[in-house]
Parts: sequence; C-alpha cells; structure tokens
Amino acid sequence: MKTHTKPLIGYTLEQLLEIQSNFHNELEEANNGRKTSLPYIVQQMPNASVVKGEESFQVLVIGGSVFKKAIMHREDGKLILLKREEKNQPFFHTRDDFFSFIEKELDPEVHAIAVNFAYPLQPVFEGGKADGVLLRSVKEHKFEGLIGKMLGREIETYFKEKHGRTLSVSVANDSVCLLLSGLTQFTSHDIAGGIVGTGMNFALFLDDNKCVNLEAANFDKFPQSDEGKDIDANSTQHGKALFEKETSGAYLFKQFNYLTQKYGIGNPPLASTAELDELTQSFNPEVASIAKGLLQKSAALVACVVGGITLFKKKDMVFVMEGSLFWNATGYKEHVKNLMIKLVPHHNVTFAKIEDSPIFGGAKLIS
Repeated sequence: MKTHTKPLIGYTLEQLLEIQSNFHNELEEANNGRKTSLPYIVQQMPNASVVKGEESFQVLVIGGSVFKKAIMHREDGKLILLKREEKNQPFFHTRDDFFSFIEKELDPEVHAIAVNFAYPLQPVFEGGKADGVLLRSVKEHKFEGLIGKMLGREIETYFKEKHGRTLSVSVANDSVCLLLSGLTQFTSHDIAGGIVGTGMNFALFLDDNKCVNLEAANFDKFPQSDEGKDIDANSTQHGKALFEKETSGAYLFKQFNYLTQKYGIGNPPLASTAELDELTQSFNPEVASIAKGLLQKSAALVACVVGGITLFKKKDMVFVMEGSLFWNATGYKEHVKNLMIKLVPHHNVTFAKIEDSPIFGGAKLIS
C-alpha cells in the first residue's frame, strides 16, 4: 500500500543560483563558438526594409493549431494592421499540401510576404532577407518534399513557375519573431524574448541586425526531478529537450500524474496543464500543494533562464513574453518576478506583452 509521504517539489535558492550560473556559462561558451547544450542558432536580420514605401504586405503565422494572417503597411514610421484573420490549421503531409494552403491564403495584391514559422529551421540570409532551411518533420506535419529546402525560396519559385507571380518571401522562427515584435515598443539593446506555454524557448539580440534563437528547451545543466526523469524515460525523444520537459505546459500535468500515483494521492489523471492550474484551488490540500508546487518549480527554472540572459547582457532587461503558462497560470509570473530580485539583485528585469506579437514580429522581419 502506498503511503502519503509529502512530495518534495522544487529547488532551494542556492540550487537556483547555480542553475542560473550554469545557463549564463552555457551562453558565454556558445557565444564564443563552443558547443553547449544550447543550439544557439544565429539569425541575420536585414539592415533595410524589404517592403517599399507604404506598400501593403502580408504576414502568415504558421505553427500550432491556429493559423493567422494579416495585411499590413507602414505609415509615418508605424506598422498599421489593416486586416487580420485566423482559422484552424491543417496538417501538412506533403509539399503539395503546404503550397495548396498558401495559394488559398495568399492575398492576390501583395508582393512582400513574411512567414512566422514555428517549425525547426536553419536560418539563411540571402539577397538581403531572412530565410530558413526546413530541418525535419514535426509530429503530424511530415512536410514531404520540403525537408532540407529553403522555405522562402521554395514559395517564391512555386508562385513564379505556376502563376508567373514574383514574390519576396522572408521566413523566421516563431521565437525570433516574438523577439522582433518587441521592436514595436523597445530597442534591440533592451530586450529578449521568451515563450513559456505548451513549449518553451528564448531568443535575444546580439546587435541591431543579429539575433540568436537559443532553443533553450535543450538546456541540461540542472538537476532533473524524479518526475522530469520519468517523463524523459517514457518519451520518444529520450534525452532531448530536458529543460522543456521540466518546465512547459506540455509536460507539467504529466508530472502531476506521476507524483499522485507515486505517493498514492487519489486524483483522476489530468489531461492538460490547464486542469493542473485549476487544481491549485482544490479543496484537497495534498492535490493543491502538488499543483502549486509544480507551477512554482517551472516558474523558478524559467527565472534562472531569465536571470542567466540578464547576466549575459550585463544590463537591465525587458523580456517580451508569450505563452498562456507564463501569463495566465496561477501565481506563475508573480513567482518569476519575485525571484528576479534574489537572482539578479543588481539589475531591473521587467516583462512585456505585445498584442498580436506573432503578427507584428513577422511584420518587423520585412519592414
């Protein structure tokens, strides 16, 4: 019979300071060209607008379950959102699936296209604009016929050959586009970007025209929890994205299920981290304690990344954040904020939310 020993969840302040230091060191090492657990993918940005004058252009946000598109232009130095739409995104099994979708969604009047693409890309900078090589398939999206190809160039070639239409297509990862969205309110010198939701990642500027997608999900210089180890052991991607498995919404509810089973605490298995968040208000004190503990553990680890980036930049920072876990989970952002005072007491760290950041980030890629 299982006993109700109280689960130990989280880290001491000393452990968090060490994790933060490890992340900072990984950043420094990667920046100096040495291999670390952070892929550290550098993206060159154009130093001039791809869009001419006040011409209208289109932003496509591709990734996740919801597709977004917008028509925009620049007026008096400001980005103006003229029209936006969103819809459920289909699966892209083949190259033809993908191009058929783009054909339906592309505005017939635009010439310049920005694609915010939330799938694995190797950045390329060619002809004065950003592009990316599609690295691999992701879950239900097989992208057969597109793997290993430059996505923007493939779209341009397809429309030129099939429709005789000349397009200028720029492409960047969703983390990079989140970072770029911050330029609508802040300077590149002051910001970094973070996604903490179903997945997690961070990006930062190296200079005005160069940024880096850290792929922070892969950070591994931290002590894994028992629940994190269990999730990794049962993962099809064993040994990969260890930090994400410890922190993100895709896995926190699975950690809860592991702990309640391990300690014999009666609660039906959860199917989402939204359900976990609701249990922070549970009348069962053991259940509420585990739910709160897991959210606080995730927030504490995210705070180590924020602190590590701040130490790397050696200045006060604004983190442009995206993701329902960070913004909506009970006490999550407050816990991160409170920890920053202890982790980086000599720097002021604030957090910003940019409305329609995926769209405006894509727009900043070309305008």
